[in-house]
Amino acid sequence: MNYLDNLINDHNLIERALVMFEKEVAKAEKMNADIALSLITFLEDYGDECHNQKEEKFYFPLLLERGLPPMGPVAVMLEEHKHERNYLSDLKKMIAQIKVHNKFDPQIQEIANEYVELTKNHIWKENDILYPMGKRILSTQDESDLLTKFNEFTFNRFGQDGFLRYSNMIDAFEHQTGGKVNMLASVPLDVITNMLDALPVELSFVDENDIVKFYTHQNKKKIFHRSLSVIGRTVQKCHPEKSVHMVNQILTEMKAGTRD
Repeated sequence: MNYLDNLINDHNLIERALVMFEKEVAKAEKMNADIALSLITFLEDYGDECHNQKEEKFYFPLLLERGLPPMGPVAVMLEEHKHERNYLSDLKKMIAQIKVHNKFDPQIQEIANEYVELTKNHIWKENDILYPMGKRILSTQDESDLLTKFNEFTFNRFGQDGFLRYSNMIDAFEHQTGGKVNMLASVPLDVITNMLDALPVELSFVDENDIVKFYTHQNKKKIFHRSLSVIGRTVQKCHPEKSVHMVNQILTEMKAGTRD
């Protein structure tokens, strides 16, 4: 892992929390205030006090030392960090009031949407503009020093395996809320099929019970012949008897994690 992997992994966690927070707030009167507050706590504790601070204490100052203008992109990112903190502070107070008065304030949705939009755009600007810009001006030693400082800061802030604990927290929230993003849900089936068929390899999908569920290049010339009759059959029955023992060996190794 390098310093950019470290920062981008943070962004991935933050974006997953944003998706769940956005969906929870959209429920309005049915919003679970405890879940919303827990996600805000994550966005404050890890998003701001860990990720943003790694940038503000180490990354941004180094970019300025290496020649980026003080009033350039770094200044924009710092200002957006301030806006994020203000939004989170306001949202935390407003959502806490729901638990006191048992009444949803519609303004929460407006402020939450502004915060989510700001933070998503902020992450995009860093990933696609600032980070590549920094990559061009930092030396190999700079990159190594940054990763060391990031790791030390995270350890001092959260102890051993701090990132892993917060990653597990987001996993648990996604499981609880069903908030994990399904990126394929908005893509038409024929588009997905065409994308898979465009790959220069043929793919077959076999489930955990060894049942063939899917294969690509259905209506195209194939290296390994398959027809719709194989769907629903065990993969062993799709091979000659003399090779079944090899198929079983491959399946056993893949299920054991000893074969890719």
